[in-house]
Amino acid sequence: MQNFFHNIHTYLKNHKIAGLFLVLAYTIIVSFLAWNIELEEDITKLIPAGEKQQLIKRILEETDFSDKIIVSISAGQEMQSPDLLVAYANEFTQILDQDFSDVILEVKGKVPEKDIRQVYNFVYNNLPLFLEQENYDLITNRLKEDSISSRLGSAYRQLMSPTGFVTKDYILKDPLGFANLGLARLQELQVGDNFSIYKNYLITRDQKNIILFLDPAYPASETAKNEVFINNLDNTIAALNKKFSEVEGSYFGGVLYSLANANRIKKDIRLTMGIALSLLLLLLIFFYRKIYVPLLLFLPSLLSGITALAILSVIRGSVSAISLGIGAILLGVTLDYALHILTHYRNNRNVEDLFRDITKPVLMSSVTTAMAFLCLIFVGSEALNELGIFSALSVLLSSVFALVIIPLSYNPPEKGAEKETFLDRIAAIDYSKIKPLLFLILAVFIISLFYFDKVQFNSDLDKINYQPLEVKELENRIEELAGRDGKSIYMVAYGNSVDEALQQNNKLYRDLLDYKEEGIINNFSSIGGVISSTSTQTNKIENWDSFWTAPKKDSLQASLIDISSKYGFRPETFSEFYNLLDKDFETIGLNDYKKAGSFYLNDFISEGEGFATVTSTVNLPESKAEEFTGKFVNIPGVFALDRKALNQSFLGNLKDDFNKLILTSILAVFLVLIISYRSLEISLFTLLPIAVTWICALGIMAMLNIEFNILNIIISTFIFGLGLDYSIFITNASLYEYETGEFKLKTYQSSILISVLTTLLGMGALIFAGHPALRSISIVSIIGVITAVAVSFVIQRAIFRRLIINRVKEGNVPFHFKELLDFKGRITNTESEKLYRTRAVLNNYRYKSVYSEVKKSFRHNREKNVRISRYIEEGESVAVINAGYGLLALYLSYKIKDVEISAYTTDNMDYELARGTSRTKNSKLTFYNELNKLPVAKTYIINHNPEDLNMVKELVKKHGEKVILVDSSVSYRWLLDLNFEIIYRQNKMMVLKKLD
Repeated sequence: MQNFFHNIHTYLKNHKIAGLFLVLAYTIIVSFLAWNIELEEDITKLIPAGEKQQLIKRILEETDFSDKIIVSISAGQEMQSPDLLVAYANEFTQILDQDFSDVILEVKGKVPEKDIRQVYNFVYNNLPLFLEQENYDLITNRLKEDSISSRLGSAYRQLMSPTGFVTKDYILKDPLGFANLGLARLQELQVGDNFSIYKNYLITRDQKNIILFLDPAYPASETAKNEVFINNLDNTIAALNKKFSEVEGSYFGGVLYSLANANRIKKDIRLTMGIALSLLLLLLIFFYRKIYVPLLLFLPSLLSGITALAILSVIRGSVSAISLGIGAILLGVTLDYALHILTHYRNNRNVEDLFRDITKPVLMSSVTTAMAFLCLIFVGSEALNELGIFSALSVLLSSVFALVIIPLSYNPPEKGAEKETFLDRIAAIDYSKIKPLLFLILAVFIISLFYFDKVQFNSDLDKINYQPLEVKELENRIEELAGRDGKSIYMVAYGNSVDEALQQNNKLYRDLLDYKEEGIINNFSSIGGVISSTSTQTNKIENWDSFWTAPKKDSLQASLIDISSKYGFRPETFSEFYNLLDKDFETIGLNDYKKAGSFYLNDFISEGEGFATVTSTVNLPESKAEEFTGKFVNIPGVFALDRKALNQSFLGNLKDDFNKLILTSILAVFLVLIISYRSLEISLFTLLPIAVTWICALGIMAMLNIEFNILNIIISTFIFGLGLDYSIFITNASLYEYETGEFKLKTYQSSILISVLTTLLGMGALIFAGHPALRSISIVSIIGVITAVAVSFVIQRAIFRRLIINRVKEGNVPFHFKELLDFKGRITNTESEKLYRTRAVLNNYRYKSVYSEVKKSFRHNREKNVRISRYIEEGESVAVINAGYGLLALYLSYKIKDVEISAYTTDNMDYELARGTSRTKNSKLTFYNELNKLPVAKTYIINHNPEDLNMVKELVKKHGEKVILVDSSVSYRWLLDLNFEIIYRQNKMMVLKKLD
């Protein structure tokens, strides 16, 4: 891949105008596609998959749970009459109608006079539909003569009073007050029994508080629009409070928490990120010595994000806004790729070397991180599935764009002109050699083993919300006034149609009446006693008809005529009432209820395609919530919706999915590492620090009593990605040192330290935030990043030094698992190994980039190597010319005792590889990259035609006694001229011996 990117770089460097055109055209196309993607602000996409979850999702989609604003107009201590409350409320509602019509959909709590009469007539004309079975017991009592006499006497006195003209129509239509039994059901539309109607307003029974309910036009998430609305509402209430000094208006709604959170976050971001970004810009400019570097860093990430959106736009057409928001945060990991490339290019201006050193680790980091993100598709949440796809695409593309854009755009300082910074000096230290640091991390790891599984997950969203004390106090006071001071639970009856949902709701209504009677719930709000299904209405009409038998109606009419005559009423006075008793009632539909007046049906009934819900609100003590909701678990057609418990359940499911995700991600990453390194050992050495980091970080969190929540657990995947990057880069730095002997750890650690500092300045600065969610993100980020870099710099590096680098320096082969299986030399002492020395030779190249090539070459030439060894005696001095990777020289050093071998290789990389083999440390085997330094020898082995044939001739002429030509294509005539004769010529190999 390094050649691929180097070729792209060369082409674009030589064709700048064409390259610029391609970049602009590409940016315009993907930006256009990304712009057309549809963002879905559907919170239900976070809900995990499953039959029950899909039902809940459908209920949440169809049912309106929007937060209302509750306004309290309260009397002062000295106010005597509630009329002042009414005056305040009149002026307030008038202002709302005039100035707030665009931001308030409806004001509830005030019933117009015409609506009162209209509702009464509707109940009266459909009276059987509003009566329950127990009402007929009360009606039976009212049919007794003493009860009739008492009520008619009361009616007479009311008619004679100054307000008689108001009550006249009601008394004549319903002298025994049967309609009041039906009207009482309307009180069940509100939570609480502490209310009555006073001059058309909903007022508490002590007449000290009028309550109004406002339906905002914007959801609580629309903070910008709501901020203007709330400011205007504050000003209005403040002005009215000043005007009505004995009255105080106040309000509460979920929007207050949303605004408080939004403003707190803005304030925190301005404070922390302003400082952090300033320091970060200074750091980057100081380290890279270019003012445009900060902008250059973000370019690949920005372009990759836009491209990922464009791909999703083409494939899916839409994406969850939640997924996009979380993905944008997680994309911070992609900055690492640009940082690593910038740092390597800064320290080495050779572009070819840059691509050779950085292409593999950058692509490996992006592929492993992308694979970890792609594991989100196994989580049962549509939003997290989309997050996985978006993040994986962005991460992969970011690494590609960084490899193309950074080398083209960044102009590193001239060699010798760069200045060493404090970061360079810090990065130059091999921290794995500092034993106290090593022991400290090991101690933390061992202690963490006992704590890492004790980290708690806090699924209470209230704990990560910012809740100002004054808003909380206001909420408690107003909720108590509104009868919502306990816990509120939504009871949702559902069905395939409105009538089916109403049927379920009628059954639920009966249960709620029983639970209220038993004291399990405080009160409830339901339309169950007001609006019934068609079948329930039919039953109620039948109950009415069966109750009012002809003898009973005749007896009642006779009693009314007789008793009312004593008060001067004529026999036909109550004729309308008699007609009511004889009326043939019919079932009615929802449209009839809507025409009747203030039933607020939209608050209770929701209807979608093939699905409808009817919602009741139950208020009960917190301690009885679990017992109450448990009663409805297995009842079909009814769902108890405790929003807090539901959130905790969903978040708990996501946490469980997250645990599976970690395991799946590790397996996916391990697979990528195996494919990339082609070595089980190196893959485990790279992955092991991730496990150590995770255990240490969790252990520290548990010991400090820091909890996970839905936000910081997602951010922890970002830390997981960073830790993985650090591990891969330390692995590649160590492998480079092992392979070439060149200490490049400084460059790799420099780029990692820059990444650590950018992360700590960015997310770590949020530790000073006042918002609990931001602070929790910061704490987890700080612990995770510091743990990741410490484990990578110390533990991982120590593993490589102890098991690979130091072993080679001591003349031993690198550690590999087969060593553990080689009991009593059963593998190394086989006849095949004694003959070919395959394992001994190849172990010198294990974990090196050329291992596969070396293995193939050695196996191909092993028979020839055996034949060559037969012409070399013990203690002989041998020189190998054009030794390549040194395979033949290594084989002979193992095969023949006390042989002294000098090997010359022309390529510098081959020389570094051969010179770095463990066999050279404790045997008579030496490699050279200059022919004139090659010691004299009795036997010369020549592989391919030498570049400097004259020098080879001189060496052979003066000292050589035997020459072995490994390749038959090598010219040998000059050897005959030097008095050598051919003693073996077969299998493309030739052996010549000098004549005496």
